[in-house]
Amino acid sequence: MAMNFWEAQRKARLRTMLYVFIFIALTLLVATLSEFALRLFAADYYDSSFPLFGTAFLIVTVAVAGYNYGMYHQYGGGYVAESLGARQILANGSDLKEQQLFNIVQEVALATALPMPKVYLLPSKEINAFAAGLTRENAAITVTQGALTLLNRDELQGVIAHEFGHVYNGDMLISMRLAAMVMGFFFVLYLGLRLLQMGRFRSRGSDGKGGNPTMIAALIFIVSGAITWFVGSILKATISRQREYLADACAVQFTRNPNGIAGALRKIAKEQYHDMPQTGSAYAHMYLEDHSSIFATHPPIQKRIAAIENTPG
Repeated sequence: MAMNFWEAQRKARLRTMLYVFIFIALTLLVATLSEFALRLFAADYYDSSFPLFGTAFLIVTVAVAGYNYGMYHQYGGGYVAESLGARQILANGSDLKEQQLFNIVQEVALATALPMPKVYLLPSKEINAFAAGLTRENAAITVTQGALTLLNRDELQGVIAHEFGHVYNGDMLISMRLAAMVMGFFFVLYLGLRLLQMGRFRSRGSDGKGGNPTMIAALIFIVSGAITWFVGSILKATISRQREYLADACAVQFTRNPNGIAGALRKIAKEQYHDMPQTGSAYAHMYLEDHSSIFATHPPIQKRIAAIENTPG
């Protein structure tokens, strides 16, 4: 019996809301703890009545996240695809397989009543795909050459329907925001390392006391950035895993054919190629399947197949 995709959608949305709340709470908590840490360890130098350091942590994180988010907003999903080396597929091309892919995307767009997204082909041998963009109107769907070559039409349709599930449910917006936030956390860590480099030229304060405020601030930034980046990456992966179950459910809903997406996942489980661009690690949580063993952003394939087919797993 096919999966209950309505129930799967409901559960995935509730869990996602919880994890996003934790993400925001983590940022505020670490900013507060960073402020207290500086007041504790650099009391001789830092006694501002306003929480300058904690506010700086928030400003840096939000500013970097906002910059990346702005780039996504300006250039849409095509920006992500092209940054990974994908090329756009247009209508009425000469390659039959590419035209089949374009036609399938058109079919699913009509079935879901969603705008036709841009279609990209990524020269990677592994079977994979992803949807990117902030809105339904600027979405782009990218498919690897491996998926185009190794999947039959039903399986390719299941993969495309899975990606349309991400578009339909607003997963792209969530994914882009999560990527931007984690980049903000990483920049705090990077800033701490640069401050540490600057402060190493002073082993003592200018007044001869044993503390060096620059070094203390740098170490707090490093610890804070490392904690938020580490926990943020785990949360990003956890949220992504829930969205994958939801997108699988949508693939069944849109095609009424669980064998399509299930067959594609079975082929992914057996493939040997893992050659997605290394520069795309920030977007790995958006892929159809992420082969990373650390911070795994996708559920185990066998569990996804079991959920699709409503079998024990």
